[in-house]
Amino acid sequence: MGSAEFAGVGDPGREGLATARPVFGSAGHDTHPVSGADGGVMASEKAARVWEVAYRQYGRAWEWTARSPKGDVAAAREMAAASRVVAAAWRQIAATTTLPWWTLAAIESAAGAFEAQARDYQARAESESP
Repeated sequence: MGSAEFAGVGDPGREGLATARPVFGSAGHDTHPVSGADGGVMASEKAARVWEVAYRQYGRAWEWTARSPKGDVAAAREMAAASRVVAAAWRQIAATTTLPWWTLAAIESAAGAFEAQARDYQARAESESP
């Protein structure tokens, strides 16, 4: 994931919750396996499709959360769920593909960031629930 894919978003109504704003556009919907330098598959078509679906869900949740008032428990729960799905998709890519170690480290870092975001939103939802 390059810096071009995410724009850091600071929302004054969401203090303490850093989120990555999804960037929409053509992400190459005709995904095919890509061969690495050693001839191994770098990313499977299935893993790429799973990630794309997860990221679209995350994009919808992000938009909803961005438009929601502070304290919207349903939006926080949706953002937590969507973040968990994206983290799982990143972990699936890491587990099922042949990639250089530094790429796997970046993918694991992305998965960890989405997992942390999911925990933050879940905690927020639980603390604001009646």
